[in-house]
Parts: sequence; structure tokens; C-alpha cells
Amino acid sequence: MKLPGVALALFVATAGTSCTSPAAAFSPSSLGRTRTSAVGLEGSVSSSSSSAFLRSAAANSAIFRGRQRQQQQAARSRGSKRPRGRSATFPGQSSGGLSAAGLTRLRASIEEDIEIVDTSATASPATTISNDVSAAATSAASSDVDAPALSRADARKSAASYLSQYDGQSSAAIIYSKLVDNGVTVVNGYSGGAVLPLLDQFHGEHPRHGEEGKKIRWITNSNESSAGHIAEGFAKSAPALSPTDGKMQAGVVVATSGPGVTNLITPITDAMCDGVPMVVLCGQAATFAPEAAFQSCPAVDLTRPITKWSYQIRNAAEVPFVMDYAFYVARHGRPGPVFIDLPKDLQNQIVTPDLVEEFTASLADVAADGQDQMMMMSQSSKTATHEAPFVSLSTHVRSDGRGHHAIHLGSPHEGLSFDVATASDGTGTTSLQPVYSSSSTELYELDIHPTNVIHETKIETDGTTTTRTGALDGHGSEVMTEMIDLIKQARKPVIIAGQGCNDAPDELRKFAEALQIPVTTTLHAMGVFDERHPLALNMLGMHGHATPNFMVQECDLLLNIGSRFDDRITGALGSFLPEARRAAVEGRGGIIHVDIRKSEHAKQVEPNFFVHSTGLDFLRAVNAELGLDDPDGSAKVKPSTATRSWLKYKTELEKEYPVPVPEYRPHTVTVTGDDGIEREEEHTKMSAQYVIKKLNEVILAAGRMDDCFFSTGVGIHQMVAAQHITWTKPRQMLSSGSLGTMGVCLGYTIGSKLANPQAICIGIDGDGSFNMTFTELKTVAEQGIPIKMLILDNESQMMVEYWQRLFHAERYLAVRNINPDYTTLADSFRIKNIYCDHAEDLESKLEDFLFEDPDQPVLFHCRIERTPCMPMVAPGKALDDMIHRDERFDVDPSAAPS
Repeated sequence: MKLPGVALALFVATAGTSCTSPAAAFSPSSLGRTRTSAVGLEGSVSSSSSSAFLRSAAANSAIFRGRQRQQQQAARSRGSKRPRGRSATFPGQSSGGLSAAGLTRLRASIEEDIEIVDTSATASPATTISNDVSAAATSAASSDVDAPALSRADARKSAASYLSQYDGQSSAAIIYSKLVDNGVTVVNGYSGGAVLPLLDQFHGEHPRHGEEGKKIRWITNSNESSAGHIAEGFAKSAPALSPTDGKMQAGVVVATSGPGVTNLITPITDAMCDGVPMVVLCGQAATFAPEAAFQSCPAVDLTRPITKWSYQIRNAAEVPFVMDYAFYVARHGRPGPVFIDLPKDLQNQIVTPDLVEEFTASLADVAADGQDQMMMMSQSSKTATHEAPFVSLSTHVRSDGRGHHAIHLGSPHEGLSFDVATASDGTGTTSLQPVYSSSSTELYELDIHPTNVIHETKIETDGTTTTRTGALDGHGSEVMTEMIDLIKQARKPVIIAGQGCNDAPDELRKFAEALQIPVTTTLHAMGVFDERHPLALNMLGMHGHATPNFMVQECDLLLNIGSRFDDRITGALGSFLPEARRAAVEGRGGIIHVDIRKSEHAKQVEPNFFVHSTGLDFLRAVNAELGLDDPDGSAKVKPSTATRSWLKYKTELEKEYPVPVPEYRPHTVTVTGDDGIEREEEHTKMSAQYVIKKLNEVILAAGRMDDCFFSTGVGIHQMVAAQHITWTKPRQMLSSGSLGTMGVCLGYTIGSKLANPQAICIGIDGDGSFNMTFTELKTVAEQGIPIKMLILDNESQMMVEYWQRLFHAERYLAVRNINPDYTTLADSFRIKNIYCDHAEDLESKLEDFLFEDPDQPVLFHCRIERTPCMPMVAPGKALDDMIHRDERFDVDPSAAPS
């Protein structure tokens, strides 16, 4: 997120009001957040009298006429693309009336009448929340008090000075630089005419690279969809950018317009559903192209519902902000994908002094009620097409009453505020620092910036409820104390560790060990609690282990840390957590839910305590209260004995309800040896469960489990892998959870290897999933990516076939496959391959597959029988109502799973 050049400090004081400079800096490796109070704009241009004046001026403006109106309407139908005309390429200008420069002149006469009002009862002190603020940022914060106040004119001059550092650079060049600044080392994608200006930046002989050489590895994939899945796999498994940052790296995809965009819809949706940070950059037809131009499509409209943010650039001057905002939104809050649409002519547009002058002059205020002034202007014309400018000014007030304007990025209702400043360490590094209102009630902001606040809902004896809040830090917080006391008194507690715990394995282990609480994990959190630990319950849910399903239903206190109560882990909601709900009424237990998104509060399950925080911050705070945070490990906390009977019950359940492994009796077959002589051998058929169990045993015996990452497709093989592999570290399991996307395995495996070149990256795929994307073997061979692909081939989509058996009277349709010879397929790509169809040869061939050729890709084709995955929660039933054996029984046909 480094911004080269001089400082851009957009702090705009009102009449008679001084203002501060940035409190801290944001960069890919350092982040601080400054708390400010929300403000109103009494008498501002958003007031009724001023708004009326502006609307009147806009209505009488003669700028928007004839040919330009036709271009604007055509642009809207192409996905809000802007015509190339001078007065339409700048994000600050309303297409429906007064120009940006005209608005600036119009506002000059009333600007000094704006009064900033602190709407909060008491202003919060300017505070940095993050633990990883740099020393330079801290030094900058100490000098804020003496910083001079800036008028709006001064702020716009500062913005112009900042943007002048890009003078002579194209949008494409700026985008590449921003990828480097945000820590990107590899980009996957596919070529196309509409994205050529950006694509050219990646060429090793491009003049920009000079003697240093290119800093980003470009990989051409077989199609855009696979490129997206590889980017997901990279992001899912890559280490954090720095130990202090802790945030996931974003995968990056570059593709062309039209089909390039539509081919990415599935991986973008997959990333959105599973919380995977991804930045997708796609070309678009030029802004002056006619409607329905070649390979054009409404890309922003298509991707808006499936991304955290989707946007089409409007000129080169805003591109530095667009790129920094894209990475910030993708990586903060619950991670997810963002989409940037890049009209081809704007990729080539050069930053010039005239462009910068018009852009900075257009910076307008986002009013206190979220209505942009220029938005209101455009409403005066029924034919105007307008989107609020991406870059604007948001008004804030500091604790001492001094007001300033920060940079607002995004739409009025779904955007964030930032300060931009130069670090005081003498390097001249410029960086963004997020700013938010301590009294904000906007869910968009609260879903990205957790507040570390506990929300308690107390159930009274008469059935009524009372609510209150408290700070998570525990300093004098009664709510925190009550929550800790509830945890300590529980006799049958269970922790559900979700994806939100993946950056806190040590903190989770300390907490669980101190209070002797068993831990179950969701699909995306497997390994965050080492399954070799005696407190490990393994995965819960529809195809989870029986023991955690039983214990969750019988627990008196459930701590859900970083999971969103997905339907695959709750079963029938009406029957979920009966004992915990009863314990809550009786004051001896209940439900504690920790989530980074405020919008998850009581979305599925009403908790007694909702903690709006990250899993890491929650566990650190609770451990500190328990005395477990001694950095040198000298603290001696005696493990709790309150759960001794509960843990004994766990052991009994595990013995009574093991995960079944279908096995077969050997049979005699006649084989012809290499010498041409026939002989009889004993062969034993294999199930998916048997193969994965043996794979697990071989890796554990070699002491290599911690060196492995596993990816899966979707189906029986996916759930069998989840059940039978011993998960030992966070983000070890890469799989499509919420969307359930078949065909992701090969892409995920490639991505994990690109992110972790020293690891053993194993893909476990079914034939149905593998058939969808095996063209990506081209990338494996071309790039020499040494992954290990295990194909479990039963010529079937077995999971769906089993449902057809249960719910559709064995009328099988669209579930049987006629497969290629996978070893011959691998041969065609010159990839080493192995085949096995009986248990007697499996172990030796697994060792060959895994360890004999660590520096080259290997494909292992295993022929298996059709077996369902057990246990399985009966559809529409409670979490503990499971099918444990493959046998006949009555089912409700209307309850078939999706």
C-alpha cells in the first residue's frame, strides 16, 4: 500500500477550526486505525437551502446536451462505462448537470459557512487500535497537535502535488507498481485484446524493469476459471505478508473483457463464499466503443453481487487510490474478492497536469447522511446517469474538537475513510491509514473494522431479555468479567474453531488446555487445532465425526470462535444446541459467538454473548484475563478439572462411533507379468476411505505431515479426506466449502505450491471433479510445478448418486462417468504417472508418489469402488441424528440435501 511521492494530507478545517495531520501510517506491513467521532454538517452544502441552490444551478446548466447525453446513456447500458469526452472522464463530475470544476467554483461562496458538529456525546480520543503500527507512524502521530490546518483549497493542492508524482505514467504502469507495493509476487491470467496494455507491463523486457528484472511472476493458464482457482489456492495457503501484519495475502488474476470476465464468475463467487482475498483485474471495451462492442459485457453489474467491491476506473488519476482500496477491502474484515474493470483506453491514459488539476478540483464532500452532493445534483435530471465519485472528502472531528476532512474511498453508503501522509523516518514513504467513526452504525464499516466490543443478551427468568455492551480488553468491563466467569463455570463446554481462528493456533491451544475444553473445527479451520492433541474433536457437521456432533448438541456452553453457523454444521436450526439454550436460561451456560463481522450477530443463532472481534484478539484478551499471556511462558496456570467427566465421555464416544472404513475381501485374479507369463495373485478392491487412510498413515510414518498442504474437489473424496487425514496446522486443507465448486482441486493445488514452494502440495480429487479442469495439467507441465495429484476414480459422482438412491428410488441420472485413461493423459503432458487398483500395491506406490520425485509433478490414478461417506447427518434432522452405516431406512423425500 505504499504510495510514492510527497505527502497527501487531506485534513480540511472549517472556519476558525484547526486540524490535525495523520495519526499513523498504513502499509502492507503496518496498520493503525484512528478513532474519530461522526459529525454532522450543519449549514453545509448538503443542507436543504444549499442543496436547493445547487440543484437549481445543476438544472440550469447547459453542459449536458445532445451527443454527450446519447454517449452517457449508451455507457450506462454497457455497465456504467464513461464516454471518453473530456467532461465525462473524471469521477468528480456529475454527468447530469454542473461540471466538477463548476461545482467547485459554485461551492466557494458558501464553503466558509460549513460548521462541523460532533454528534457524539463525548468524543473518543484519537487512538491506534492495531498492535503493529510502525515506529515512524507513532512518531508522526506525536506531531499531529502542531500540524497546520488546511483549507479545502490547500488540501486539493496537496492532492495535486501527490498525484503529480505519477506525471507521465499510464494507468497500466501504475497498476503494476501497486501490485508490487502490495506484496504481489505471482499473477495468473489469460491474454486478450482489451487487457494488452496491462499485460505488457509483466513482460521481462518491458523498459520499466531495467536491470533489476521483473518482480512479479506471470503464469498463463489454460482458461480464466482455472486462473481464478489458482489465485484462490495461493491466497488460502500463503503465509501472511509479515509476522506483524497477520492478514492473508490476496491472489491476483488478470484477464480480458467479455468471456474473460464471465469465465471468472465461478472462482470469484467461490472466493466470496469462503472468505478468500482476491483482486481481479479485467480489461473492458474502450469508453468510446459503441454499445454491444466486441467482447464487452456489463462486468461491474455481473460481479457486484459476488464481490466485496466492484468498480470500473474512470481516469488514470484515481488508479492509485483504486488499487490501494482494492487490496485493503480484499484483505480486511472477512476477506473476499474485489473486481476492477479496466477500459482499454483508460489503461493507456497518461497522468497529466491537466488531468490532475481537474481531478483534484472535483473532490466533493460526502454529506453526514451519506448522500453525496453531486449525487443530489444528478437527481435533478431524469436522463442523467451518475455514480457517486469514488474519491471524495469525508468530514470528521477529533477529540479536541478540531475538524478535518479525510479521503473517502468507495460509495457514500459503502466506503471507508483514509488519511494519507508521509512517514517521519526520512524515507519519504507515503501510506494510507484508515479512519473510522467510533460511533458508526454502518454495517459495511463495522464488517471491515471490528470494534472489540462484547454484546450481551441476558435471558431473565420470566423469558424477557436485557442487553448491554462492554469492552473486550477487560479493564473494568463487567460484561467481560461475566463472560469469563461463565466460561470457567461450564461443566460441558465445547469450542467450535472456525476459519477466524486460523491466525491464532497457539492462542487457541493455550486457552483450550487451561480450561480443558475440547475443540472441534469447521472445514476451513481443520488443522488450527492439531488433531494429535487429546482435546481434538476433529471436524463436525453433515459429514463430520460423530463425537463432536453429539458433544455440541449436549454441551452446556458453546464457544463459536470465527465461524458463521453455516447450515452444514448446525443441522436443523430449531433442534440446534438444546442443552446450551437450556443452560442459558438457568444461568449456567449458553452460547458465545465471536465474529469479525457485526452483521453475523444473531443472523443464524442468537448468542448470549456476541463478541465483535477477530479470533486472535478475542483469544489474546481472554488468555490475558486468565493469566496465560506471559511471553516467557513463566506463568503457571493449573489446568481446570471441571470438565474431567466431560472428557471421559468424549473418549467413550470416540470408541463407540469411529468413522467407518469400507473394506473388501481379497479375490484371486490372473495377471500377466513383464516376462509374459500368467500367474494368479490375490487382489483386494479399495474404497476412497481406505486409500485416504493409508495415505495418512504413510505421511505420518515419514514424519512429513507438517510439510503438507492438501486440496480437494467436491464430493465423497472431499469429505473422506476431511475425516481421515490428521490435520496438524492452519490452512492445511484447501477446499470449496460454501459454494461447493467441483473442479477446484487442480487449481488450488497449483496455487498452494506457488505460495509454498518447499511444501508437499497434494491434490485429492474425484474423477468427476478432475474431469472439469484437467486442462490445467498444461500449466503444471509448462511451468514445471511439482505438485502431487491423486485421482480417486469410481466413474461416478458418488455423493449425488447416493442421494438418488435414498430419495429418488435409485433412478440414477447424470452421475456416471466414462473417463479417459488418466495415465495416458498424464503421458501426453509428459508428467510422471502411477496406477493402482488393489490394496496390496497401495503403500509402496504411495511412497513413490509422495517422496521419490520431489521436484517433479506426479499423477496417481487409483481405481476405487463406489462407497458413500459415513457418518452423515440425516437431511432436515438435528446435528446428532446421523446415518452411521450404509443400510436401508425410510427417509423423507422432500428433505433431500442440496
